[in-house]
Amino acid sequence: MPSSKQRYIPTYHFHRFTLVIVLLSSCGLALAAQQSSAKQSAPTDYKLQVLKDCKLLSERALTAAELDAWQNLKKAELKMDQLQIPLDQMSKALEPHQDKMEQLSAELELQTKRDRMPDETLLEQTRMTAERIEDITDSYQGDIDAISSYGDEISKVAKTFEQQITAQLPQGSYDQLRVLKPGEQPDKNCQSGMFFSKSLHFNKNKS
Repeated sequence: MPSSKQRYIPTYHFHRFTLVIVLLSSCGLALAAQQSSAKQSAPTDYKLQVLKDCKLLSERALTAAELDAWQNLKKAELKMDQLQIPLDQMSKALEPHQDKMEQLSAELELQTKRDRMPDETLLEQTRMTAERIEDITDSYQGDIDAISSYGDEISKVAKTFEQQITAQLPQGSYDQLRVLKPGEQPDKNCQSGMFFSKSLHFNKNKS
């Protein structure tokens, strides 16, 4: 039997107490979400310029969310530049052998036309040069695969940024878009600082 000194607390008090906790938690989450949303939509010192036919149509501040996407794109571009370094080295290593291959091919063609039979010495030199080119290329295969794989990733990052930027722009209302850093003055050349151009985009699709 419970002691007569023990107090009986009705169940509905617990329910009310639980409801208060839930309401406070919900209000806190809603407030945090509002603060986060306000922070992401807050303007920054970076500017977005919208151009058509090389004429400035509008300029506005990037939001914090857009700036995050822009900075992610810049980081992705920096990584792509770093991945490109070994391939530049490969191109430099291949250059003399490719030049030699062109020379041997031209000599072999002339010699074959003249003698109606390829010269064995030229054929051997051509074969050895081709093998050297293949060996150099194979030694950089990991770097080739890395930049090829990362190309898909940077395309996704660029697309995310572009979609955020162009979400409020009517289709066909612009030709170029560019971002200006704080204090940066735009160049008179409308292509300067540009990160998107319909003309370049179309040319890329045609190639």
